[in-house]
Amino acid sequence: MRTRTALATGGVVLGMLLAGAAPAVASRPDDRPTPRPTEKTRPPRPKPTASPSPTSTPPPTTTPSPTGTPSPTGSPTATTPAPMPTADRTVVVLPSLDGLSTSASDVNGPGVVVGSARLASGYWHAVRWVDGRIEDLGTLGGLNSQAEAIDEQGRIVGTSQDATGASHAVAWVDGKIQDLGLTGGIFSIAYDTAGDRVVGVYHVTDSFSGRRAFVRTGDTEVTIDVPPGASATAVNEAGMVAGTYGWQDWDDPAPDDYQAFVWQDGVTRPLGTLGGATSTANGINDLGQVVGTSWTADGVFAAFFWDGSTMRRLATTAVSPTAQAVNDSGLVIGTEGHGDRAMIWPDPSASSQLLPLPSDAVGSRAINVNDRGVIVGQVDYLSPSWHGRAVVWR
Repeated sequence: MRTRTALATGGVVLGMLLAGAAPAVASRPDDRPTPRPTEKTRPPRPKPTASPSPTSTPPPTTTPSPTGTPSPTGSPTATTPAPMPTADRTVVVLPSLDGLSTSASDVNGPGVVVGSARLASGYWHAVRWVDGRIEDLGTLGGLNSQAEAIDEQGRIVGTSQDATGASHAVAWVDGKIQDLGLTGGIFSIAYDTAGDRVVGVYHVTDSFSGRRAFVRTGDTEVTIDVPPGASATAVNEAGMVAGTYGWQDWDDPAPDDYQAFVWQDGVTRPLGTLGGATSTANGINDLGQVVGTSWTADGVFAAFFWDGSTMRRLATTAVSPTAQAVNDSGLVIGTEGHGDRAMIWPDPSASSQLLPLPSDAVGSRAINVNDRGVIVGQVDYLSPSWHGRAVVWR
């Protein structure tokens, strides 16, 4: 199963936010400051020279433009990188409920898409799209819910408010919602599912450092034994979990050292970095390959592919790339954060390509991909006011 990580724009939100909040979207360094119902990871901090304010996301250091071959006089001639090519894909905008905005978070092998849709009231409900038709999945009795992932059998996981407003990890099976509980914390979120497993996060405090990662197998749940500030965001059919540990609060004086990891059967393996101080794991496929983001030794924010033993940087002309998910064929999807455009790497050795925009859209994010290469995500519009719409790229 592939999944993605969403970016926090500031402090951690206690479960769902008030009406009008937009659903979580793919991680990108310059995410717009729109509130999200659920938040998974904090923005990366540049190392070691910059420290962003609590309400803003730091732009990564820009990679210098390459220089050309020296001229006959010995002076280098600057060159401009070639524009990123656009992938040969068709984009389809999915229908909404009685509100305007929607966002897609996952798609399974049969092509069922899940995500969230805004109601006319301003609240958000988890939804699924089957053959292009939208279905409201409802809540635990509260105002908001959000679908994060769907497995090959059609089980959907996410989070929902109950009647008291508390946000619980939940599953929808055959269209019926199941409460997975708070798992010992003050709120919880299920982020991915594969086989008989569900992974996610619960919070013992409303803070980054209060996060704990969990794995649930049937009715048995374990907390992954890694340093505090942990997120479990992806799991594959073999039960290998990808996540990140070491998230710290903005006011923590200690330096950031959050690290991507994989966990299986009680054994944790850090993935390292691309030479910088930190890394984040966003997705995993059934081969155990992981994609995510990392800072490099020279202070550049980069996308990575981990093949099971080695982390390598994905080739792109993007200034602030994120790698969000990878399927079993090696197709990697992500977002060019600086330009706000969804993109793909056809395979881990290829250069990135942009995904096409629908007419009148001004930005896009690729959030997940299935093993048939169907990609889901969100595009943005400015009219009649700023809003996002769920899309499928085929």
